[in-house]
Amino acid sequence: MGKIADIEKKLLVRYSLITLVGNSELMVEGLRGILDYSADTLRINTVSGILLIMGAGLEITSLTAEELSVKGKIISLEFCI
Repeated sequence: MGKIADIEKKLLVRYSLITLVGNSELMVEGLRGILDYSADTLRINTVSGILLIMGAGLEITSLTAEELSVKGKIISLEFCI
């Protein structure tokens, strides 16, 4: 059982987990930093690369060193490589 948990942790270190609830709530795990933030654009650095979130009325509702939650009207998500 411990080996499975170790494998899962290693996978999470290399990949971001993005959860989208409808088009109004977004949660990102694997955050490395916020690069740009306004009510219609949020650009963040994640372990998987740069993620661009476009929308309207975007509001960061929760922020930790590794996780971010956003509410508002989410129009698009794009990874910028």
